[in-house]
Amino acid sequence: MNGAAIERIAASHADLAGRLAGGADWAGRRRSALDTLVARGLPERRDENWKYLDHVRIGEYAFDVVPGAAPDGKALAGARLPIAGALPIVVVDGRFDAALSAPAATGWQVIDLGALLARDPAAALAALRIPAADADDRFALLAEAFSEGGVVIRVDAGSAPAGPLHLLHVATAASPAAQHARVVIEIGAGARIVLVEEFLSLGGAAVFGNLAGEMSIGASADVEHLRLHRENAATARIETWVARQGAGSRYRQYLVALGGRVLRSNLRLALVGEAAECQLAGLFLAAGERQVDLYTEVGHHAPRTRTVQNYRGIATDRGRGALNGRIVVHPAARGADASQSIRNLLLSPLAELNARPQLEIHVDDVRCRHGATTGTLDAAQLFYLLSRGLDEAVAKRLLTFAFCQDVLAGIPLAEFRDYAATQVAGILPDDELLRVRP
Repeated sequence: MNGAAIERIAASHADLAGRLAGGADWAGRRRSALDTLVARGLPERRDENWKYLDHVRIGEYAFDVVPGAAPDGKALAGARLPIAGALPIVVVDGRFDAALSAPAATGWQVIDLGALLARDPAAALAALRIPAADADDRFALLAEAFSEGGVVIRVDAGSAPAGPLHLLHVATAASPAAQHARVVIEIGAGARIVLVEEFLSLGGAAVFGNLAGEMSIGASADVEHLRLHRENAATARIETWVARQGAGSRYRQYLVALGGRVLRSNLRLALVGEAAECQLAGLFLAAGERQVDLYTEVGHHAPRTRTVQNYRGIATDRGRGALNGRIVVHPAARGADASQSIRNLLLSPLAELNARPQLEIHVDDVRCRHGATTGTLDAAQLFYLLSRGLDEAVAKRLLTFAFCQDVLAGIPLAEFRDYAATQVAGILPDDELLRVRP
C-alpha cells in the first residue's frame, strides 16, 4: 500500500499547502516532513514495531482533509461521556472549538494551535516538537505536514483544576476524509490533574484520524489520564504520543478501546527524573473484523523509577488484536522496578491476538518481570457456574466480564469506570461467539 498511499498523500498536500497557516517558516517545516515521508514511506510490516498492523486496510482510507459541519452543542453534550463538573476541551475534526469548550481558569489554560499558527507562527514552532524520521514517528510527520490546528493545554505548577479536564476529539465528516491534530499537554511541577480523553464520531463516515500528542510532566506532579475510544465502525485512528516525566512524578493511564475499525495507539514514555512512576493499563475488544494494535515503550533513564503495566485484550469473530510492550532500563536507572502483565482472551477460532512483552536491561541493580497469556474461557470455571444453576449464555458473559474487570476495577474516576463498564457489558459477544471449544 505504501507507494500508492504516499502518492495520494503528496497530491493531497499539493492541493492543500497554499491554504495552510503559518507562513514561510511553517511551510518549510511541513515541506520537510512531507519530503521525509516521501523518501522513507509509511511504516510497513517489515518495521519491527508495526508487524501486526493491517497496512493494506490503512491504505484504503482517503487522505484528503475535508472538515465536517460544526456539531450542535446539545447533541454533543448528550453523546459525550457524562462526568459531573468536567471542563470540556473540544477538538472538532482536528481543530479546537472554543465555543464548545470551557473557558480557561486560574491555574490552567488552553491555547488554540490553529489561531496560534495564524497569529504567531514562531510561538507555534517553539511549542511543537519536530517528529523524527524513524518508523514510529512517521504518522506524526504526517500530522506535521497536514495539521491545521489542535490545542496546547498548560497547567501551572502547584495547580489543580476545579474538575477533570475532558479532552474530546469529535469527528463530524459526512464523507471519507482525513483529520490531523496536534495536542501538547504541559503539566507544571507539583500540579494535580485528572485528564479524560474521549474519541467520538457524530456521523458514519470512514474517517482517517491522525493524532500527534506530546506531554511533559513536571517534578512531583500527579496525572490521571483516562482514555476512551468509541468512534464509529468505519473509522481508522492512528495516535502517536511522546511523554516525559520529571523526578517524583506519577502518571497513570487507563485506556479503554471499544470502537472504530482500526486503532493503532503508540506511546513512548521517558522516565527522566529520579523516582518517577508510571502505571499503564488497557482493555480492548476486537469484535467483527476490527483491529486494535497497541505499542508502548517506556524508558527508565533515572534511579528508582517504576513502571507497572496491566493490559487485557479480547478478540471475537475475525477480530485481531496486538499488544507490543517494550521496557528499556538504561545504565543510569539503578534500582528500577518494572513489571508487565498481558492477558488475552480468544472467543472465536478465527480471531487473532498477539502479545509481545519485552524487557531490555542495561544495569544489574533492578527488579523486572513480565508475563503474557492467551487462551479461551476456562471450561472448569464455566462448569462451576453451570452447576450452580446459571444459564450457559449468562455464565459465559459473566466470565468474560470478570476478565475485563481486571482493568475496569482499577479506574479511579467512578463515572468513567461505571460508563466504561456499561459500554463493555453492552457489546460483549453473544452465546455463539462465546462458545467454549474443547
